Amino acid sequence: MPVSSIWPIIKILAVFLLMILMLRKKISLDITLLVSTGVLGVIFGLGAIALFKQYAYTLADISTLDLIAVLVLIMVLESVMRRTGMLKAMTDSLAGLPWNNRLLTAAIPAIIGVLPSAGGARFSAPLVGQATEGRPYVVEDKVFINYWFRHIWEFSLPLYPALIIAIKISGFTMSQILVWLWPFSVLWAFLGYWHLWGPYQKVKQGAYPGNDRLHSGAATGSSLRMLIANTWPLWATVILVFCRVPMAITLGIVVLSLIIQKRYAWRYVFKTLIERLTLRIVFLIWGTMTFKDVLVLSGAVDQVSAAISAMGIPVLAIVVIMPLLLGVMTGMVQASIGISFPLVMSIIHPSPVYVMLAYVSGTIGVMISPVHLCLVLTIEYFKADFARSYKPLVLPCLFMVLMALVVFKSQWWLSSIL
Repeated sequence: MPVSSIWPIIKILAVFLLMILMLRKKISLDITLLVSTGVLGVIFGLGAIALFKQYAYTLADISTLDLIAVLVLIMVLESVMRRTGMLKAMTDSLAGLPWNNRLLTAAIPAIIGVLPSAGGARFSAPLVGQATEGRPYVVEDKVFINYWFRHIWEFSLPLYPALIIAIKISGFTMSQILVWLWPFSVLWAFLGYWHLWGPYQKVKQGAYPGNDRLHSGAATGSSLRMLIANTWPLWATVILVFCRVPMAITLGIVVLSLIIQKRYAWRYVFKTLIERLTLRIVFLIWGTMTFKDVLVLSGAVDQVSAAISAMGIPVLAIVVIMPLLLGVMTGMVQASIGISFPLVMSIIHPSPVYVMLAYVSGTIGVMISPVHLCLVLTIEYFKADFARSYKPLVLPCLFMVLMALVVFKSQWWLSSIL
């Protein structure tokens, strides 16, 4: 096969390599995407004027502005809930409910994980340590519990930036994609609970009673009311999204209602809006959407698609391997999805089930990445051994990808016979 026929693939791999090297050098993802987009345009023959125009056009595009609004509103929501003590009240209320100790242990990082934040596993780690005190768990078990359940919502909660980016790039609605993804949160919970149960099976029966939290009816009712009162913004968001209310409008309604309810000072809202992390989110979306647009404008999509066809590379392999590898190498779901999805979506027949497969693959790649910040911080907090902490992740992660492939194949098989 002549080199010229695979030259587009070599060029696109060079761009991906540049991204990975920049991220390894601790250059932020937003800057990495904006710079790599320029390199992409140049090596695929896009003129400087056309390239700079595209940067401007993408920033002014309504879909880009909508995505920026959504993610900025999520930042404001997280800030309000944290500053007003709602997050702490959520975890405190869990301890007052009369349920199995193992469920409480899993619920703590899961509740903290409802609102996405960089390195959020570090916040829940001390609480998990406290909940597992006197239980038959070694430190590596505690790492797994905190890390695994912290990410249970990656597949089902429309507040996660990577999920929002995937939906925006794919062109499908939130409900169309979540129908395929939410069962993976259920599977995630099952696999995690299976690990929770293991240490109890290894000790003498009765030494660690499964339900040792006895509370009066009044105390239970008080804790339940506290939990509902402090989680309403989350469930309101999910309900409105499933009712097909646009995400930006949904979050606007929820955030405004919360600000009014809590009498939250507008100066703190403004402070959140000008924080460095919020501004980086704006540039991240700009970089992601411009990268997608330049892929099309420069002809890279057509050239790479033709090269893949000429080489006979199975599309299914690309849909699984590209997001997964990028997830492993970057340790960030936003990076895995933001970089891989524009190309993946360009070489497939648009279908929610393809989006499901690519998204699950990318997320699992991040979960097994040794540079994932949540994993690193959790291992550091519990002073655990990295290899022994990493080992329990491998089988459940592989099973998740396998089940995604089974669902994918089953969907197409059912379609062919119906």
